[in-house]
Amino acid sequence: MSSPQDSIMDKEEAKAEKEKDMMSVSSENELLTCHAKFEAFPFFKTPRFLKGAKITLRLVTIVTTFIAMLCMLTSHQSTTMLGTPLDARYSYSPAFRFFVYANAVACFFIFLSLLATIVFYLRGACPTNKCSYLFFLNDMMMLTMEIGGCAAATAIGEVGLHGNSHAGWGSICGYYGKFCDRVTISLVFSYVSIVSLFILTVISSMNFKENPL
Repeated sequence: MSSPQDSIMDKEEAKAEKEKDMMSVSSENELLTCHAKFEAFPFFKTPRFLKGAKITLRLVTIVTTFIAMLCMLTSHQSTTMLGTPLDARYSYSPAFRFFVYANAVACFFIFLSLLATIVFYLRGACPTNKCSYLFFLNDMMMLTMEIGGCAAATAIGEVGLHGNSHAGWGSICGYYGKFCDRVTISLVFSYVSIVSLFILTVISSMNFKENPL
């Protein structure tokens, strides 16, 4: 025969086990509820949204890189100092030339990737794993190139705008206002393209994560 003390202990163990089961069921219900709430708003994971985001970001990148390149190419200005004609051209600076090349290359390859994206979507097919990786690699390389070109041009533009008192370099924007304005506009559009390329790279990496090699 079991003692009253053993009976009480059995009841307490059964009660604790029942509470444990109830807590487990409650946790599962909470997870299911959270999952249901997330699935109720799947907008940001729908193929339609991702397709629109990719196409829009590639269009933004193409337009901004093209405008940045065009503004830099047309930034020529002539002035006269002490009776001597002087010119300011982007081609006089290796950093500005690299900036133009970087934007031209980024514009071209993002345009190609846009055409490939549209072809995939028109055919109603999803890119294969290798294609997803190539898209991600292309976007990342163009982002890196844009950052490098923009950083180089910004450094030279800063010297042209404010000079460098330690090196004895004076500012030239007081004499070449139109040139500096176009360089500034070009840099602004280039920074916009960097932001769009960064977001595009993140989206491409998400797709590649869902479809690894």
